[in-house]
Amino acid sequence: MAFVRVFRILLIVGGVLALTGVSLVFSSLGSSSSSTTSIPAGFRYYMYYEVNILGSGSLRGDYQEISGGSLDLFVMTQEQYDYYRTGANFGSLWSLGSSRGGTIDVSLPGTGRYFLVADHGTSYEQTAQVVRLTVHLSGINPTTFGSGLAMLGVGLSIGSWGVQRWVRWRSRPSVATAHAAPLPEARPPPGLT
Repeated sequence: MAFVRVFRILLIVGGVLALTGVSLVFSSLGSSSSSTTSIPAGFRYYMYYEVNILGSGSLRGDYQEISGGSLDLFVMTQEQYDYYRTGANFGSLWSLGSSRGGTIDVSLPGTGRYFLVADHGTSYEQTAQVVRLTVHLSGINPTTFGSGLAMLGVGLSIGSWGVQRWVRWRSRPSVATAHAAPLPEARPPPGLT
């Protein structure tokens, strides 16, 4: 009976891990985020939203500057963002200058890290600004996807190992207990009595 208990535990643990893995794989296929954040006053202050994707995807959303100023918005690759941080000339996949609000809609060309950056609009560099941002990502998040696949694999492995042990246990030959046969009664051979 102890083995049956072990089999059930292995099956339950494997099943829970596999279901968690499936859930993570599906949740990695897209995400949404909403936030309100501020950009402190100062020429080099900005806010960013980082996105990692596996394969191509898209970034859509809405933004609004709610403190009365305007923003410059950019969607950049990792390399473009690195140039932006140093203050060097940079390109971007998408940009919108000096706007109080609007819609973001950009295709992300392939696997990589991308950044949605908001900084002070023209003549608002010395003003603290508040930004409301809603973003929807269509694409595969590699970290969540990889974690989900790993959990799914471990769960299926544990479950199948438990089933194999159960089958082996059920098909083993039964061991009968050997009892000594009673000795026949000692009788003298016929004709000697």
